[in-house]
Amino acid sequence: MKYSLMSLMVDTELKLMKPNFIHMSILNDMGYKGENPTIDEVFEFLNAHGVPMKNGTMTFEDLVKLAKESGYDGLDLMSFHFEIPGAQAKEILEKYGMVLSAVNLIIPFANASTEEKYQVMLSRAKATIDQASEAGCHNMLLMPTVYSLDEGITMEQSFHNLTRGLKECVAYGNAKGVTINTETLESVGVSYCTCGEMKRIFDEVEGLKYTHDTGNPIVGLEDPVDTYEMFKDKVVTVHFKEFGYVDTDQAKVCRNGKKVDSVPFGKGLIDFKKHLQLLKRDNYQGYITLEGSVETEDKIEGVKESIKYFRKMETEL
Repeated sequence: MKYSLMSLMVDTELKLMKPNFIHMSILNDMGYKGENPTIDEVFEFLNAHGVPMKNGTMTFEDLVKLAKESGYDGLDLMSFHFEIPGAQAKEILEKYGMVLSAVNLIIPFANASTEEKYQVMLSRAKATIDQASEAGCHNMLLMPTVYSLDEGITMEQSFHNLTRGLKECVAYGNAKGVTINTETLESVGVSYCTCGEMKRIFDEVEGLKYTHDTGNPIVGLEDPVDTYEMFKDKVVTVHFKEFGYVDTDQAKVCRNGKKVDSVPFGKGLIDFKKHLQLLKRDNYQGYITLEGSVETEDKIEGVKESIKYFRKMETEL
């Protein structure tokens, strides 16, 4: 199997040039009133308000080198970690004999309550598709919603908004040689969680493909293996993520009220060996992105040990 390193695995180690939506969400929750803060202003505010955070030191090239030296075949980037021009990224990737297997973009088309908002979102999505294409990436995971809907947006309105956005992005991506795919979302607050909801979206958006995430179906009380079987003909990427039952404020709430969240590989609910067997059965040729880590002392060690964990598992099939 081919494995990709997800940039989220080392997010706090990365040197960021600008704030991302996670930073801004935290700032907004804490009552921040400024506009367009720099990354230094963000960390200064957070530290002053009891949230100890600092910028990392790892550049894009450092990240590519880490993935290569650790035994990964590719890199899977969140769009907010993709801060350099696509052509420059391609040069660095080729230098180390690596590929950008996917770019993950969150664009909340579901909450596009006005045409102006929709067009701003669409413009951003197209720009990211262009960037990915320039980097030699042929695969983009596009999430057209966040965990909850804005006030006044109904489920049906959100369905119309997000499918409209997905249709336009699929068409634009095809023209650029980039396959657009999506995954079930780990939130019951939007109609993007269960297999039934996803099937409706796939029926509506011709050409949309699927990223199989091993953890997310748990939130909708569905078996990840059954979810894979339902959409296997559309699968272009697989995310290996471990979920386990927890009781924290940040956890995802399942449809039965139980809470789950990411836990170390091998400590949760996911049958990864079964997934590997199914992927081998189906002669899967895409990448498996590791979106998580085995239990280790630090993130860098986790990067290295996690791929060893799954390479060993493959030999035991």
